[in-house]
Amino acid sequence: MWTLILRGCRQSLPSGGDSLQRFQMMFCGMAVTLWLSSVVLANDCDEAKPPNVLFIAVDDLRPSLGCYGDRTAVTPNIDRLASRGLVFNRAYCQVAVCNPSRASLMTGLRPDTLGVWTLPIHFREAKPDAVTLPQWLRRSGYKAVSHGKIFHNPTPDPQSWSEPIRNPEGVQQGYPEGWEQVVREAQEQLPADDWRKDNLRGPAVAVAEVSDTELIDGARTDLVLEDLRRLGREDAPFFLAMGFIRPHLAWISPKQYWDLYDPGQLPLITDGQVNSDTPPNALSDSYELTHYVDQIDFPKPWDDRRISAATARELMHGYYACVSYVDAQIGRILDTLDQEGLAEDTIIILWSDHGWKLGEFNGWGKMSNYEIDTRVPLIVSAPGMAAAGKTTESLVELLDLYPTICELTGLETPEFAEGCSLVPVLEDPAASVKPAAFSQYYRKYENREYMGYAMRTATHRFVEWRDFTSGEVTAQELYEHGETHAETQNLVGAASAEFLDRLTEQLLQSHPRRALSMTPAVHSNPSPGRFPVPIQFHNQTSVTVKIHPISTTGRRSRAHVLQPGEETQINARIGGVFVVESDDGLVYQIHSPVYPARPVVIEPDPG
Repeated sequence: MWTLILRGCRQSLPSGGDSLQRFQMMFCGMAVTLWLSSVVLANDCDEAKPPNVLFIAVDDLRPSLGCYGDRTAVTPNIDRLASRGLVFNRAYCQVAVCNPSRASLMTGLRPDTLGVWTLPIHFREAKPDAVTLPQWLRRSGYKAVSHGKIFHNPTPDPQSWSEPIRNPEGVQQGYPEGWEQVVREAQEQLPADDWRKDNLRGPAVAVAEVSDTELIDGARTDLVLEDLRRLGREDAPFFLAMGFIRPHLAWISPKQYWDLYDPGQLPLITDGQVNSDTPPNALSDSYELTHYVDQIDFPKPWDDRRISAATARELMHGYYACVSYVDAQIGRILDTLDQEGLAEDTIIILWSDHGWKLGEFNGWGKMSNYEIDTRVPLIVSAPGMAAAGKTTESLVELLDLYPTICELTGLETPEFAEGCSLVPVLEDPAASVKPAAFSQYYRKYENREYMGYAMRTATHRFVEWRDFTSGEVTAQELYEHGETHAETQNLVGAASAEFLDRLTEQLLQSHPRRALSMTPAVHSNPSPGRFPVPIQFHNQTSVTVKIHPISTTGRRSRAHVLQPGEETQINARIGGVFVVESDDGLVYQIHSPVYPARPVVIEPDPG
């Protein structure tokens, strides 16, 4: 990752490597930050080819799978993977929402180290010198290729990959005809200040009369199969990542998967209760479903109003159908892996970024520190592993995948990686690599910011809520995990002071109480009241370039897309910041202007 802060005279970006470099130049007082990708060079060696890695992410997938004991789920292919791998029964994400969970896993850093806790912040702005898992593998000769949702959707991070991410063509949404009009009519009825006036989506559930490959996950699977055949014949080992969108909302699947389920036999939860004696900021509010046109008024868990059994049944039906649809695509990948003779040389890892409530705690969605939101399915299959077909109760975290893959591939584990290798558990499912797993969640409630830290031990879940800006403790929660994992009663008031002190001390060892800041390292700081200055950007490369203005809070604004040879003009102010990324993830030379009337030129590096 390269950083270039431009303030004036002409300067070019050095080539090679991916250590953080900073250059400062006068540019009429205008600060412009350009982020570029690194070139990672493979090392030639005569040693045996390291194993390939097939890295499968499934969005919003709770452990509602046959191999996890769910008798409703129709998941024969994930169950087949479980029979050749190790099923981790107590695996936990670091944050129960997409972006920070994935950013933590992919960088090997805990959220507090990385500085990413919410959806909008790109980890490259929070920690510019972070080295992702595929970047680390590429340094040792791996070819890293990605499809779908591995990082959060708006942040694909092209510099992590050996080649540009390809998008399938001709994909359908799967909604019935006329749904756009339904959305428009609903938007017209919304108040003028309602955020959904411009951001309302289609129905939460739809049954599509299409083939598997006409929807996005099936179409992307086709690309993965092409890459398996192509990469398997190359000399370099591969890290091939596939991120499935479903069962993330909207729950749209081909009809054949809807027909796998009898709606009358679905395990409905219509009597879910809000946790007793818990701080109000601990609860998630089922907010995500209100994005969808047929669920605009979806009730909050603490409302007296409940959804009907019919609505709950339709939603659950849609979720399970999407799980089976994704399962079928995973089956296609496993079949191709076997047909190409790659199974004996490929590590397979299947994971989800967080869990999902289907009526538990009278809620629907993720975004809490509870077991149902933080516990995730995790299956690891490695050639020749002793624990194939078994299940482990060892406590593990998604953070542990970075060092695990390093050890399984024979690579050095970087010092910055904060997880533990799971190889001891792959050798002996009864082994333990850590005494607890940690999750956390940021919440803004009644104009106050909180951070809740959850520690899951073998017997309990302990949660400490703190003021975000000071670190002051505001509340605690304690749940026992014995015969049930329902977490319905907060036991803090009944626990002994000695026991709470032991749990608190254990939590503080890894998560000390301190003030936190939401503003990342890279953010704009424009001078107030100064007139905008136009800056021209000229793309003289042969690839597409994206230019993101960065806000004062470090958020990426909508990108200005420059095709090869194109030029654009962007108004900026003194202290304004921009991020520039190329689709191919390579480093290009940047020539800054002496005066803003001349363009910032992005051009190929002659070296």
